[in-house]
Amino acid sequence: MAQYWYKKEKRIKRISEQHDDRDVIKQVKELEENGYVRINDRHNPNDLYSKKVKSKPKAKKRFKSKKK
Repeated sequence: MAQYWYKKEKRIKRISEQHDDRDVIKQVKELEENGYVRINDRHNPNDLYSKKVKSKPKAKKRFKSKKK
């Protein structure tokens, strides 16, 4: 899987995660210093990358029994 980085009015940069971890970390630091932001989709650069947060399940409604 690849990482996509975007800077306003610049081209989208792609980093392959198949390289050595040290190289990827070095490239990421350079991009962050230059003002690039990680994005999810290269076709929609305004959709910024964010880690998915698990949502809490909704509480089930408890029905009161009807009195006869």
